[in-house]
Amino acid sequence: MQTRAAVEYFLTHFLGSQNEEQLVEPLVQISHVKELTRKEILFFEDDPGETVFFLVSGTIKLTRTSSEGKEAIIHFVQAGELFAEILFFMQNRYPVTATALDKSVVLGFSTHGLQQMISDHPPFTMRLFGLLSRRLKYFVHMVEQLVNADVRERFLSYLKQTAETTGNPFTLTVPKGELATLLGTTPETFSRLLKTLSDEGVLQADGKTITLLNRD
Repeated sequence: MQTRAAVEYFLTHFLGSQNEEQLVEPLVQISHVKELTRKEILFFEDDPGETVFFLVSGTIKLTRTSSEGKEAIIHFVQAGELFAEILFFMQNRYPVTATALDKSVVLGFSTHGLQQMISDHPPFTMRLFGLLSRRLKYFVHMVEQLVNADVRERFLSYLKQTAETTGNPFTLTVPKGELATLLGTTPETFSRLLKTLSDEGVLQADGKTITLLNRD
């Protein structure tokens, strides 16, 4: 994919901006496209970094390793999401490891270039910060779910959020075992819960395709 096409996708799908040609060229100048193969590492935890990424296609797994060496899944990035945005604010090192779960295309933005864009284009800045605040709200919700909700509630919340983002029905783009880890359960419990919800008429599962039948 050409950088210009990726930038136009970013403006349309991430910022909801159409017919804003004045933003295309400045963004093209500070960005690049990278194609990843399945299981390729984009960056490692604690790597120095000066690039914020936007996922054009594919799925990226973000993980962090505890002091005991245990890997924790932080988030599965889907197409249309920004990630590594913490480099805007706090540090010049990546706090997580980013791994492509399948063939993926990312658009990388220079943090210095984006900071200049933020200074030069106030409307762009307001939309960008609004979306970042919604991402923060999402992660706060995820933490609350892990602390207060049982696995059924966490799973249903994940499915509802996915349906709201991608439409209903939707396809699970990550392995069930990986998704089980994100939700704080085992693959066996995850499979049993999927069957239970299907038997109850809450959802219909056809392989990796999920249809929510009762959104309440």
